[in-house]
Amino acid sequence: MEQKMSQREIKNLDLSKQVAEDGMVLLQNENKILPLRNKKIALYGSGSFATVKGGTGSGDVNQRHVSSIISGLKEHGFEITTESWLRRFQRYYDSKKNEYYNKLDGSLASLLAPAFTMDDMEVSEFEEALTGIYVISRSSGEGHDRKNEKGDYQLTDNELSNIKRMSEYYQNSILLLNVGGIIDTSFIEKCPLLDSILLVSQPGMDAGNAIAEVLDGTVTPSGKLTDTWANDYSDYPSSKYFGENDPRYNDGIYVGYRYFDSFEIKPKYEFGYGLSYTKFMIDTDKISVNEHQITVKVNVQNIGEKFSGKEVVQLYVSSPKSKIPTPYQTLQAYDKTKNLRPDEQQNLTMSIGTKNLAVFDTRIAAWVMVPGIYLIRVGNSSRNTKVVGQFKLDKLVVIQQLEHKLTPANDPTELTEGKFSSEQVGGVPFFILKAENFDAIEPIDYSNQSQVITYTTNLDQELPGKGYDEKLQKVPANSNLNLLDVYNRKITLDEFVANMSNSELIDLVEGSLKPNVEGSMVGNAADLVAGAAGQTTNNDRLGIPATVNADGPAGLRLEQTFDDNGKTKHQYATAWPIGTLLAQTWNRDLVQRVGFAIGTEMKEFGITMWLAPGMNIHRNLLGGRNFEYFAEDPVLSGTIAAAETKGVQTHTGIGVTIKHFLGNNQETARNTGNSIIGEQALREIYLKNFEIVVKTAQPMAIMSSYNKVNGTFAGENYESLTNILRDEWNFKGLVMTDWFSLADPKHSMHSGNDLIMPGGSQDKLFAAVDNLKPKFAKNGHIAIRKSFDIVAFKETTKELWNDFEPAADGENYIRVSLSGELDDDMTKMLYDGSAQIINNDTVLLKGNWKDNNDLYIGDLQKSAMNILRVVLKSDRFAEKYGLKEITYNRNMELYDYFSTK
Repeated sequence: MEQKMSQREIKNLDLSKQVAEDGMVLLQNENKILPLRNKKIALYGSGSFATVKGGTGSGDVNQRHVSSIISGLKEHGFEITTESWLRRFQRYYDSKKNEYYNKLDGSLASLLAPAFTMDDMEVSEFEEALTGIYVISRSSGEGHDRKNEKGDYQLTDNELSNIKRMSEYYQNSILLLNVGGIIDTSFIEKCPLLDSILLVSQPGMDAGNAIAEVLDGTVTPSGKLTDTWANDYSDYPSSKYFGENDPRYNDGIYVGYRYFDSFEIKPKYEFGYGLSYTKFMIDTDKISVNEHQITVKVNVQNIGEKFSGKEVVQLYVSSPKSKIPTPYQTLQAYDKTKNLRPDEQQNLTMSIGTKNLAVFDTRIAAWVMVPGIYLIRVGNSSRNTKVVGQFKLDKLVVIQQLEHKLTPANDPTELTEGKFSSEQVGGVPFFILKAENFDAIEPIDYSNQSQVITYTTNLDQELPGKGYDEKLQKVPANSNLNLLDVYNRKITLDEFVANMSNSELIDLVEGSLKPNVEGSMVGNAADLVAGAAGQTTNNDRLGIPATVNADGPAGLRLEQTFDDNGKTKHQYATAWPIGTLLAQTWNRDLVQRVGFAIGTEMKEFGITMWLAPGMNIHRNLLGGRNFEYFAEDPVLSGTIAAAETKGVQTHTGIGVTIKHFLGNNQETARNTGNSIIGEQALREIYLKNFEIVVKTAQPMAIMSSYNKVNGTFAGENYESLTNILRDEWNFKGLVMTDWFSLADPKHSMHSGNDLIMPGGSQDKLFAAVDNLKPKFAKNGHIAIRKSFDIVAFKETTKELWNDFEPAADGENYIRVSLSGELDDDMTKMLYDGSAQIINNDTVLLKGNWKDNNDLYIGDLQKSAMNILRVVLKSDRFAEKYGLKEITYNRNMELYDYFSTK
């Protein structure tokens, strides 16, 4: 029997609905037919009953239920004249859906299979009603990019025909876009009688009720787009190379509105765009500018007569043109009003650090502010702003001197200078800033990639490792280790790891999934929480508890129902609106509440690290996981992710894992592809949003991406994981790989990727520090291990000779016990002299050990310490020892990227 909804479920369901309503974007409302006054409607499209709550893959959630559009409308008193037609359509739709999933049942392909899709039937006859509503639905997910084809980015012929004829038949016509990303908008010109278009996005588990309350005017839509919707796919410069195995980031810094504004290309809907049922007036009351801070105070008034509503105020800055590629404008701050009644006003104040306006000069590897005139703009979309102030900087200011990192062999950037001209503006406040008044910033003390520090209890001990300059530091020997002693400051963390065995260090830096001779490595890799994605390894001798990780960006993905010692238990997590919709709220306070609610569920189910938020940039609209991510703009993406992080980490002992770091902007060839990105684009676009989260919220963990960046796998890239994350940004947490990454584990250890998830490669690390002996089956034949090939997405097998190479002229011997007949391999070795029969049940193998002990123990220790620092602040550690739980961010110095009040 299914248990009743808990108070937590009810509370979070209501919050999920609030967020969905706050992030829906009204794209068109001709004749002001919305909100609907007459609730007798005709409803069409499979999305009306098969409403898409979110995407597939790790971004999915096993929630209790989903409120469909038709159920939500009926619950809110709508009379649906097409209900019988929809029921017939749904029966056919469900039969085809079952056929699709039955074919996948039990196969590996089902893990990341695309969601079921089916074209809508052509509507032969329209039912009577005053208003016709059509729902377009799309889904995408992990492992597959979208396609510029009918049924995906483009409408199908049936969809276009149905919408056009519906708009001609009904007095009022509405299109609902139940989509996770941008779709082709060219159909709008072909449907001139279509009245309203509402982007409902993928609004989570209470989708239907949220949509109904926006349609009937209970809530006024206040969402704003987080992407530029072009008139044609080819308008996006990234379309030139998107989907290549090694994508070239030809657009440089000109991503999204930065391109459309700078090259004077008119979009269909601009970044930051969104209509309301009412109207607002934004007036700038006061502006102040100095070398430290820019502050703008605005007054927002609802000047409509009927409806309450919220407005988003957006602050952009246009920097002077120079030899450094510079966009027309960049978003620097934003804020959202409360719900304002007609005639009601609210004052908003936005403050940004002046240094935030710096651009990256690749010639000197520095953040700089160039001399010239800066224009400060305020409005409610990127193309609806006015200049409210300006300032002149007298000389070049080097804001921060860095070193060249992550530079490509050949910069793929093709766009280097926009077509816009500098504006001459008068009648607004004018300020003069002097370079000499800017604060000096301390230079970065970069770690040296060629150096390793190893802690040891014996300076004379022979240690593994090759290729780097090792520095040994002696610490006291201690045979009675316990992590609690580190917590109580009886011993140092250096001393603790120095007294761990090699095997214990390796177990700690690997997830709990162990190499399995007989079984598969596919599936959930946690046993402490049913359905969790993975967990770290506990060590009873050392007093180290395990921590548990769970997907995903739209909520916790866990098993709904499981057996616990004969008792049936339930885990009903909330399916929240997708990441893009969260960002469309432009409401950091609301998103922080979502983070707090997710943290509440983590505490309830025993999750330590949430594998989210996902925050890669929407570089191209066909990105298969764009729905998980926030925006095309790094400031919006970074500040929304920071808000969600702060919400989760307000709780004690738990945290987030921001992902996927770095340059993971397509699903095609994601495991092997090389993202080729220019240095300025990396700094200003693809690193910027992660930098904002690290500096303003210090997430507990970061997940490295599968792909290479400029030739090196992200999970083994020293410059990104150590020089940038830790040296430049002062990141305090741990870095984990994505599941079954192809990054070499021993390179990951040196580079700063602390945790290999979900585990399973312990043997590779052990072989790099010692001789890993071959493994044999009980009958004496060489053992076979099944493993998972993430690229081919299939199981593979491997003989476990490990570090031993049989050879007739070998200098080393291994004794093997046999039972039964010799297999073909053993017989062959007897003939070539690499094996000798000692007696009836013993064979002596001759060969050599590989010369591959090239991993430094110090690299394992470094990763172990980063993991243990997180474990020491986890709720599972506190629970194990009866300690008072603490928040992960306690005593950390954090700041806001911009502030509002």
